Amino acid sequence: MQGKIKAELVQNQPKQAGLKCAHTHPVRYRCYVVHSEAILQSTTCWQCSTLSSINRLNVDLHCGTVCGIVEKLPDGNDFYAFRGIPYAEPPVGENRFQPPVPVTKFVTSVLDCSTERDTCVAKNPFNQQWQGSENCLHLNVYTPQMNRPDAPLPVMVFIHGGAFKYGSGNSDCYSPEYLLEQNVVVVTFNYRLGPLGFLHLPSQGIEGNAALHDQLLVLRWVADNIAHFNGDPHNVTLFGESAGAVSVHLHLLSPLSTPFFHKAICESSVALADYAVPNDTLGNSRRLAQLLNPSAHSDAEMLETLRSAPAQRLAELCDRTAIGEEKRGSIIMPFRPVVDQSAKEPIVPLHPIKALGIDGRIPAIPLLLGYNNREGGSFLTHILKHPELYRADLERIIPRTIGVTHGTPEAKELARAIEAFYFGPEGLSHRKVNECADLMSDFSFTILMRVTAEMHARYQHRSQLFFYRFEYDGELNQYKKFLPFPIAGAYHADELGYLFRMRMRPKEVQPQSVEARVRRYMCRMWTNFARYGNPTPPHDESLRFGWTPVPTLEPDSTAPFHLPYLRINGEPEMALDPDKERIDFWRQIYDKFNGGFHKPVAKL
Repeated sequence: MQGKIKAELVQNQPKQAGLKCAHTHPVRYRCYVVHSEAILQSTTCWQCSTLSSINRLNVDLHCGTVCGIVEKLPDGNDFYAFRGIPYAEPPVGENRFQPPVPVTKFVTSVLDCSTERDTCVAKNPFNQQWQGSENCLHLNVYTPQMNRPDAPLPVMVFIHGGAFKYGSGNSDCYSPEYLLEQNVVVVTFNYRLGPLGFLHLPSQGIEGNAALHDQLLVLRWVADNIAHFNGDPHNVTLFGESAGAVSVHLHLLSPLSTPFFHKAICESSVALADYAVPNDTLGNSRRLAQLLNPSAHSDAEMLETLRSAPAQRLAELCDRTAIGEEKRGSIIMPFRPVVDQSAKEPIVPLHPIKALGIDGRIPAIPLLLGYNNREGGSFLTHILKHPELYRADLERIIPRTIGVTHGTPEAKELARAIEAFYFGPEGLSHRKVNECADLMSDFSFTILMRVTAEMHARYQHRSQLFFYRFEYDGELNQYKKFLPFPIAGAYHADELGYLFRMRMRPKEVQPQSVEARVRRYMCRMWTNFARYGNPTPPHDESLRFGWTPVPTLEPDSTAPFHLPYLRINGEPEMALDPDKERIDFWRQIYDKFNGGFHKPVAKL
């Protein structure tokens, strides 16, 4: 039964170590539970220029009570944040590399969830400092409404990106105030990264994909607990960006995961991408052990070495395990999802290309999918600093999903054709920044997202598809500001600035600015999709445009496939076939080597 909410002003209380206000200053508070009643309490931050009253809110869960914090949305309404809720036991000792063990009881009867806890072990990509610990399996719940069981809200569960080796779900990058203004509940979380999340030694019972099981455990936690935060466990949208989008797509293709969510959004990647499909994770796991202990030869000796090594050392050595074709790639991700059909609970039982090609594999879960128009702008540093490496080895720009073998005359001829198409007679050079950006966009994102859209339209008729291209370049394109070689367009992850507030680098825009309008459109469409399965339902008069879904195609149809998509900019509009000239070039290549654009090669 929901208890009554009581308020109590707290004055002159001693400082509680570790608690900080939204401005990262210490605050003083008192938090406790009386029977089953939720208690709101006032808190003061003594280092802010203006003293503020911050309320506290307790929620009873099966594992104990969580004590959250009440904050203000930009529109002046309250929201409730419960940060750092542990959803699994620390995966240490014998549990390192294994699927997560759910938390059954909190360490204290009332758990302070006003601030975030440790992230997973990784180098922070913004300041290049190592951070986190193995005690990192925490989630954050944000809700704009409590104690309304008669009106549960749609739930949006976000999976962060970071090449499966860095990042977190914390509010430094993913604070969801603008989504909350649309009356949804948002859940963000951490999952294990790098070898801690994806080590693969099946002979020793290490079946890989521990991080995907972390993500699945969050979905199960949401199913069991989100009603306590006024969320609807029967209306859950799983969304993610980059490696997070790869994860979402894998869960969408997994019969183990699909019972726990009802809509899916993949921003700027899919499970078919070159850097996402299974690689030699087993070989990389063994090479990692031998970097630590060259005398370890058996898998048992290697596992002992890997279990006893410091977590940070495993992460530090991660990229040194890649060899051969993988080392030549534009994005090095040595530890990533694997096909695990022999596991006790397989989460990726089939190669994602094969799974997507099975009629009706995906249940009636609608999918919103798309990319940014200058994704490759985020990946220019290496190619522009070392163009000679690419000129000497042009085969590195041939996608793995094309049926050609590297080193053959056919591959060399194809590489020359690709160079001529993008760079003309002069060839690849550091002066051709825009052309390099187009190549990196296509190689890493555009091609396989287009292939995915066509395969989805052919084989997944139960799952309605909406496709977009995000094109707006404005003040909230936060991620491109961290990078060199600025060119026009939306870089990788730039759309996130229009969905989340980046607390580590907050940027305010005028309410009447184009940036604010694009943010309103994005948040409205994403939350409409979460609520209705349609980003622009006919009754929503706040949107002056409509988003047409992708029509289905019979699996064996020879009719040309055309992709309707929403151009997301200051004035969104529908269009047909994004990046048509470049896609037509690649379609001819797939027709020649694969027998069709919808027939990518599944390489292990």
